[in-house]
Amino acid sequence: MVLPDAEPQALLDAFLQVHAQDSAVPAALFARGEELHRSLTTAPPAIPAWGRFLVALGHLAAESCDDPAAASRYFLQALKEVDRHGDHEAAVTAGYDQGVLQEKRGNLVHARAAYRAAASEGFRLRVVEANTLRAAAAAVRLHFAEYERLDAKASALAKSAWLGWLWLRRASPERIDADLASELGRLLAALLLPEDDPAELAPRWRAWPPSLLSVPDGSWHDHDPACLVELFAAAAVAADQHLADEGAAPGEPYRILQRAALRSLRLSG
Repeated sequence: MVLPDAEPQALLDAFLQVHAQDSAVPAALFARGEELHRSLTTAPPAIPAWGRFLVALGHLAAESCDDPAAASRYFLQALKEVDRHGDHEAAVTAGYDQGVLQEKRGNLVHARAAYRAAASEGFRLRVVEANTLRAAAAAVRLHFAEYERLDAKASALAKSAWLGWLWLRRASPERIDADLASELGRLLAALLLPEDDPAELAPRWRAWPPSLLSVPDGSWHDHDPACLVELFAAAAVAADQHLADEGAAPGEPYRILQRAALRSLRLSG
């Protein structure tokens, strides 16, 4: 197969456009992508399209060509070469997809490592996006299932995921889908919500490190009044969804706390 004589940017953009349209035969598109990969991988172009291309090729290998080994190679390459291609969101997506791939194959140790790497890189690079939070939640879930407790790294991932969730709730709620919100709420209900006194939530929240998350426009602190408003709102929904068997309207105390925090926020503003 002979590739057109064009710059890498144009070749990658053309491939990504066809992949997004979902109009090509997957096997043929994958073969075309492998040829393009071979022509560029010895000197990968330092452009974001390269990262997105690797993720797309991994998806084709996993979902359309039943080649999990190839998919794993492409996902790992996208994650490892993030400092070169610069598409941080693509790198996080690749790490998360690698975790999903390994979990489906029953390789839970490798899945947990991939999820943890994706989440850690996402938080380090300020990629506060859905797949960063999904990766963190999945890493925490698998760690707890294995050990029935959290170590320091898993604990920090859980708090970072909650901080990211609360920041997105305020900044861009449309980027959080219902399944992700439910998963993060399940972790919140299981690991943080007090068993007896809802008023203990804020002190427990602030005592759980880390205290802040780097976000695209600065830092999001766990003691910020706006953060506490979102915490109580999320806790109310999580309690109603995941603690319904513990009594009627389990989320109502958190709604009362949310209203009080919102009044304080308005007064301080």
